[in-house]
Amino acid sequence: MQSAIIAGIGHTEFGRLPERTAFDLEVEASKRAIEDAGLTPDDVDGLITDPGPAQGILDGITPHYLALGQYLGLDPAYTGSDILGGASSIAIIQRAVLAIEAGLCSVCLCVYGDSALSTPGSYSYGRGDDAAFGLFGAVGIHALAAQRHMHKWGTRPEQLAEVAIAARKHAAQTPHAQNQRPLTLEQYLADKYIAQPLRRADCCLMSDGAAAVIVTCPDRAADLRQSPVRILGHGQASSLSTWASTDHFDTLPAARCGPQTLARAGLTPNDIDLVMLYDCFTIVVLMQLEDYGFCKKGEAGAFVEGGRIGPSGSLPVNTSGGLLAEGYGGGMLHVIEAVRQLRGVAEQRQIKTVQTALVSGHGLGMNTHATLVLGK
Repeated sequence: MQSAIIAGIGHTEFGRLPERTAFDLEVEASKRAIEDAGLTPDDVDGLITDPGPAQGILDGITPHYLALGQYLGLDPAYTGSDILGGASSIAIIQRAVLAIEAGLCSVCLCVYGDSALSTPGSYSYGRGDDAAFGLFGAVGIHALAAQRHMHKWGTRPEQLAEVAIAARKHAAQTPHAQNQRPLTLEQYLADKYIAQPLRRADCCLMSDGAAAVIVTCPDRAADLRQSPVRILGHGQASSLSTWASTDHFDTLPAARCGPQTLARAGLTPNDIDLVMLYDCFTIVVLMQLEDYGFCKKGEAGAFVEGGRIGPSGSLPVNTSGGLLAEGYGGGMLHVIEAVRQLRGVAEQRQIKTVQTALVSGHGLGMNTHATLVLGK
């Protein structure tokens, strides 16, 4: 039974935008999503937000949804904000689906926005007790995961490079992408380490910007400006023990919620035409390919070789460039690209036969994960 659809999408430019506040960007993205759906602000009776690191953690005293709702002039029936790191954008769309199914709202605006690139310290705060040992930020945690993958499965730097190079090739076909510069293997290997074995090209961009999605009930489809995209399945999983778990760096929570979500949608990995994987670091793409079942455990490095996930590959991954090259949109840009592909409006990067898309979110200290399966 189809319970909810994506009716509208919108986003701002992404990059260094110090002259604009996060709320300014979020208002623009929200208005674009509402207009794209052919609706008005008066139609919106739900607001759920992903405030990003600068607003959600550094400036998290006033609830983000309250402040943004005031800027938008909304008085919704259902509101909230989620802070699940990079899983938040997918999680708030899932929360919107649940709210619509429960009758708590009928048109829900889901918004990601932040000014992380122009806000000092957005990603450098200490993460729990680990900060006492000098482990600050996400790159150190994911570098340990990459070291573990290399040690256990023989993954090579050249295979991490495949992910970064594919992202740049996709971004070259995306007019608004933040980093469209080509990347060769030689350039990748010559680049400096941020936290070994992760080089700069292995790490996602930092960006100011905002993106928004309208989720509504199927009964509103006739009123919409665009062809709706169906939400076929969704799921979440968390691994909260972190260092206390001996296999924390071996398997993501995706291994639990991924197969469950595909089963809810009545699909298998072979049925997915487009994969939009949260790509904060190249190693996370490899781990998700394994945990979602696109390849066997330990085989992701070999799986991505030969440009398989690039523009002309057999399994397109992150066709707009993802966090590595399009811009850091908290995962919401992944959803928007999937919607564009399913609508058939992705211009030169359009996949001809796309009927289904899988979108993921991955967050915090590799603790949280969320999955959406979308269809025409």
